[in-house]
Amino acid sequence: MSFKTCCASGSLHTGIPTGRIKKLHGLDCYVADAPDGARPKGIVIIIPDAFGWTLPNNRILADQYAKRTNAHVFLPDFMDGLILPPDLMDSMKSLSKTGLWNQLAKISHVFYLARHLIPFLWYCSPKTASPKVMDFFKALRADEAKDLPVGTAGFCWGGKLVTELCWDATKTNDGKRLVECGFVAHPSFLKYPDDLEKVVLPYSCAAASIDVQMSAENAQKTKEVLMAKTAKMKDQGIEFEFEMYEGAEHGFAVRADENEKDQAAQGKKAEDQAVNWFSRWFANPPPLS
Repeated sequence: MSFKTCCASGSLHTGIPTGRIKKLHGLDCYVADAPDGARPKGIVIIIPDAFGWTLPNNRILADQYAKRTNAHVFLPDFMDGLILPPDLMDSMKSLSKTGLWNQLAKISHVFYLARHLIPFLWYCSPKTASPKVMDFFKALRADEAKDLPVGTAGFCWGGKLVTELCWDATKTNDGKRLVECGFVAHPSFLKYPDDLEKVVLPYSCAAASIDVQMSAENAQKTKEVLMAKTAKMKDQGIEFEFEMYEGAEHGFAVRADENEKDQAAQGKKAEDQAVNWFSRWFANPPPLS
């Protein structure tokens, strides 16, 4: 297994986030507004990877979504601040280095990784975070998204939660759905094929071909389930999408090394996939059930 396939792998991106910080429904939140004060076409909520709402990569991506979809984009702290520090990516890279000194240094990097990963996996399991996420979306639907469609994007850790939102099992108190559509990239913690079979709202998946979190077998299951759902539900105005990114590694849609041109290009294509998906369903929301 390549260390690049781990949830803690990747690289920081260059660029300066241009959004703002505010408290939103009880959570700290990075906000990227629709450009030029225009009326937004919708709202996008990003449920990030384990590096959370402060990672510059996630904020820069939020800025791009806002600009390209003409939407308000919110990146909330669903993890109560218990996020992985960015320098954990450097520790992951160190585990792949050779040489006597690097071999000795690996011991400290392993302990550093364990120090952060174990508490995160314990306190921020999707099962623990799910009620908080659902409550946030309920509050959003009653306020900012009262008259706007909602899309949600989930990466790695967030992919499981976006999948649950697209089950449409949780409603607002007055029976409204929480989202119109979802996009996931290299999701983690999914149960195959059960979690995919429950999806009933438009759902787009960007998969990495090198990913221990979604094996080749499970990627094929995901594709088969989503394509079968499209064939069954297309006449009802609901479709699904699966794209495999050959040669891409886990985390590519958010943390691809900008110096590796192929990986960076794959990450940009995944951004295009999400933008096109949100734009499509904001213009023509799925029918109410």
